[in-house]
Amino acid sequence: MNRIAASLAAVTISLGAPLAAQEHSLDTTFTVRGTPRVSVNNLSGTIVVTGWNRPAVRLQAEYDNARVEADVSPSRVAVRTLSRRGDNEVTYTLTVPVGTSLELSGNSTDIDVRGVCGEASISITSGDLTLACAQGAVSVQSISGDIVISDIRSGSLDVSVTSGDVDIRNVRASVRVQSTSGEIDLSDVDASEVTAETVSGEVAFAGRIHDGGRYRFEAHSGDVTVRATNAFNASVTVSTFSGDFEPDFPITITPGRQNAREWEFTVGSGSARMTLRSFSGTINLRRGAAARGGRPDRENEP
Repeated sequence: MNRIAASLAAVTISLGAPLAAQEHSLDTTFTVRGTPRVSVNNLSGTIVVTGWNRPAVRLQAEYDNARVEADVSPSRVAVRTLSRRGDNEVTYTLTVPVGTSLELSGNSTDIDVRGVCGEASISITSGDLTLACAQGAVSVQSISGDIVISDIRSGSLDVSVTSGDVDIRNVRASVRVQSTSGEIDLSDVDASEVTAETVSGEVAFAGRIHDGGRYRFEAHSGDVTVRATNAFNASVTVSTFSGDFEPDFPITITPGRQNAREWEFTVGSGSARMTLRSFSGTINLRRGAAARGGRPDRENEP
């Protein structure tokens, strides 16, 4: 396929600034079919993506010395920043059809996605991420930066971060979050599979516990707080080396199922499986809106 002629199905647009640094801008719109796949790779700067109900992708870019290239076809738009000497910072603003699948990446880049509500694969070396509304397969990888995610309507959410806080709200998808250093805060989660683990930081969860679900919350040096917003049924394993366990409702330790600082108990029918671990922090287990306080029976507490 000839990708040079604009009259054909695909076209490559390549724009670069002259050697003398100047401010440049790009504003162009491409017609696409259905819900395309849109990818953006930025070396430095920002990526902002919003959704609209039009069969078109609008690309806006502001840059000085960078080189911007876009490959366009009716089903895919690929935008990237090419490295040049000097300032490679670009501010990308895209408006895409609702439901578009996104592939976004950046080295030193902040990313803000709102109202697209499709699948998303996002990778950041250094920068903050805000993602509001997605569904299907959603994956996020970050080395350094804070992450705020909300309104995940279905599918799966997989987040991996080396350094930075993770704030996830209003999720109706399976969740897996792993962090080396940072807080993990999950709220208004309605999913049958949830895993949240951090080495340095606290883990907090508030949401429904499903019968037959699997839930795992771990922090090496930080507190773990789990609040079930429904009357739940779960087999619970709690483990801590030098921390405390503080449930806000009465529990009975399963006979013969305690070892050093690990013990097990059942809530209701025990249908779900829940694991709570912290090496040196306090583990809090809450049920419903009211916190009444409480601890395991002294005679059964290790």
